[in-house]
Amino acid sequence: MPDVTSSVEQGARNGERAARPSRARVFKEILAGLSTLPGILGALLVTPDGLVITAALPPRSQVEALAALGATLGRELELGAERLGRGAFRTAFFAGDNGTLFVGSSLIGFLILPGDKTANVASVRVALVRALDRIHQ
Repeated sequence: MPDVTSSVEQGARNGERAARPSRARVFKEILAGLSTLPGILGALLVTPDGLVITAALPPRSQVEALAALGATLGRELELGAERLGRGAFRTAFFAGDNGTLFVGSSLIGFLILPGDKTANVASVRVALVRALDRIHQ
């Protein structure tokens, strides 16, 4: 599984002075790392209403449509969990004939990972949870 730690964090572990990277840079590094997972086609970080914060997707991807879909699914999962008296949802996985979609909930919105049928659900979920933890830092 690819390491999704930032170059600044890696440098700090090697004894270099750690400067605090910008949130935008951290978000881009997180998405770049997730995009390299086998079976994952890209990654988006969106606000709860579907506005794209940052994206790492192949050219000609329908970024806005994917952002809207992911945010809608995320909001429905949040509302459904509240109605059922369950805790907040952390991650969800959807599968269809044309591929997969992973949605993770963060304090700023949703992390969305479109994938193909070969995506390993367990390893992608582990990487998604790690990425969400980094976003919350």
